[in-house]
Amino acid sequence: MTVRYQRICAWAGPFCAFLWIIALLVFAGFLPPHDPQAGADEIARIYADNPLGIRIGLVILLIGGVLYQPWVAVIAVQMKRIEGRQSPLTYVQLGLGTLFVLLFVLAAIFWEVAAFRPLEAPVLTQRFNDLGWFMFLVSVPIITVQGLALSLVVFQDRDGALFPRWFAWFNIWAQIIFLPGTLIPLFKSGPLAWNGLFAFWIPAGVYTVWMCLLTALLLRAIAAPDPVNMRPDGQLR
Repeated sequence: MTVRYQRICAWAGPFCAFLWIIALLVFAGFLPPHDPQAGADEIARIYADNPLGIRIGLVILLIGGVLYQPWVAVIAVQMKRIEGRQSPLTYVQLGLGTLFVLLFVLAAIFWEVAAFRPLEAPVLTQRFNDLGWFMFLVSVPIITVQGLALSLVVFQDRDGALFPRWFAWFNIWAQIIFLPGTLIPLFKSGPLAWNGLFAFWIPAGVYTVWMCLLTALLLRAIAAPDPVNMRPDGQLR
């Protein structure tokens, strides 16, 4: 049953990403992202023209955000198999992944507030829309440190019993690709704006590949026996 639950948690990652795409693309129409230079009246009209679709989409987005937590939890379980009883990096990854869930949920809530009464105060609608995009995309350092913690643990498993060593390097590269999102508050146009090539589209593509690849490796690790170089006290030799 434990293995079965771990597999369910591993599949929760791609499923939550699928829900994000359905929510933002199909229902809310938030892909491509809103223009950061759009005025308050324009943003308010976007929300007013599709009130039901946006509200349903954001409910789906909220559910998808919560489902990120089981995925983070099963990553922690596999990391702890490598780190053993003394596992600070495992808890770093788990804690930051949990924080990301909270920020993701808050982004959905901010957008829901914007969609609730979009035309009564267009400036407030615009501000809550901004808050949603900032919360959704600017919190990149959380993912970066979470990913670095995973890579450092994978490097400890020299035999690659649970995760191959090359994935640790790929993971570091992916975190570097995500970092331009931290510069979003400095730009309203161009490749580093929240709808830009370097701040959104390339990181979004890499994130999709990273999540699918990590899920496949998680399923492999779940089925694998403990590393042969593990001591009886749970530490790697």
